[in-house]
Amino acid sequence: MFSQYQIFEQSSFANEIGAAIHLCPNASRVLLRWGLDAEKARFDVTQSGLTARANSLDPIYEADYHKIKTKYSAPWYLSHRVDLHNTLKDLATKDLGKGPAGTIRLRSKVVEIDPDSATVTLADGTSHNADIIIAADGVHSRAVSKVIGHENPAAPTGFSAFRFLIPTEELLANEKTKHFLDGKEGQFKIFVGEGGDDWCTTLVEQWNISAKTSDVLEEFRSFHSDLVATMSKATDVKLWKLLYREPIPTWHRKRLLLIGDAAHPMLPHQGQAGAQAIEDGAAIGVLLSGLQVPPSPPPSADLLRFDLNTEIERKLEAFETVRRKRASLMQIFSNAGQDEAEKVREEAGNQAEFHEFNFGHDVLGESERVLGAL
Repeated sequence: MFSQYQIFEQSSFANEIGAAIHLCPNASRVLLRWGLDAEKARFDVTQSGLTARANSLDPIYEADYHKIKTKYSAPWYLSHRVDLHNTLKDLATKDLGKGPAGTIRLRSKVVEIDPDSATVTLADGTSHNADIIIAADGVHSRAVSKVIGHENPAAPTGFSAFRFLIPTEELLANEKTKHFLDGKEGQFKIFVGEGGDDWCTTLVEQWNISAKTSDVLEEFRSFHSDLVATMSKATDVKLWKLLYREPIPTWHRKRLLLIGDAAHPMLPHQGQAGAQAIEDGAAIGVLLSGLQVPPSPPPSADLLRFDLNTEIERKLEAFETVRRKRASLMQIFSNAGQDEAEKVREEAGNQAEFHEFNFGHDVLGESERVLGAL
């Protein structure tokens, strides 16, 4: 059974950034089982939902989410990405949750991967060998070509998103904006509308491009004046170019496995990209926890390697059985907002039915079922 792991991280973690992230019940039940303390992590519980037209504020969809935890056996959290990141880092590197603590090697950019020998080479020229390599190198993954045999870059969608944070006290202090928050604790809001110019036609493919508050106001000048007043308070605005890649036929080759955006990049319209990466981690934890190797001492080192390779292949095939179809469907569903089911297919359902598919899946239970059948 594997019990040691290292994380090679190219950044220095000196300046973590980001805005909000959904932790829907399909993800939060995993985090809670891992031992995460939601209160300590400063997560907010989603209590209601509102989808409204951006130009008039007329409601399109309203829902009470107080029963989400009862229905799906886990709450729907919203978190700042930095809080989530730091919490997961603690769970991975300290004796806080289930399983052994791992180590993180910072400033360790991987420049080459050998799936056959499970070896990575770093920019400093050093090589490191393991039993399995799990590549989580994002939408611009270099590992994906090692799995499918060719480059497969994500394509621009023709859309971008502005990202920014505004302190609640600033909104509560303004007559035109305080009604968005006053008495609406835990309400998740979506305002449906269209911007003007395409902001991504001349920009490089990044998710953290600096923009100006004036850019936001110009783009959404046709929105309701109360929304314009809200956006006028935005600072440190970032522009995120939205990319899409079709599902790929396999996520692994030999002893290399893709997860997260490297395996299944998706648009943010369903709020599931982070949750699907967490589901990946849950499935890995369950399926590899039962990985058996031949008894010691083995008849020979060659036989040990052969048997280990065979067992790894069985486990990674099982992982894809649990994860690939579901995540690929989520990629397709995420082409549409929860109020735009017709963009993916007529029978995709309404917003409540999206919630059922998105939130109701129990990846831990499914992984345990598949493991038991091996």
